Amino acid sequence: MSQKNVNTAAKESKESSLSTDQVLDLFDWIMTVPGLQFPDNFTPPADSEELVAFWDAGPDYLQVWIVSGYPVAAAAPMDGLFITLPGEGA
Repeated sequence: MSQKNVNTAAKESKESSLSTDQVLDLFDWIMTVPGLQFPDNFTPPADSEELVAFWDAGPDYLQVWIVSGYPVAAAAPMDGLFITLPGEGA
């Protein structure tokens, strides 16, 4: 079993100022954008911030990535769904 230093959390694990409901609303909004791309191989943008919304009832979760305050990608990883907004690439 590997040890993890909890005092040096990665950027993507920091607390967000958005609530779970707000992250879910943002994910839902992304799903309505025309021209979404569904890449086979997805890598989040290097300068992005990851927002995660977990369900209390199960292990599933949704992710949204933002750059400079704007959403650029979303995912439902356990369902194999990865989405980028038009023009954002993967």
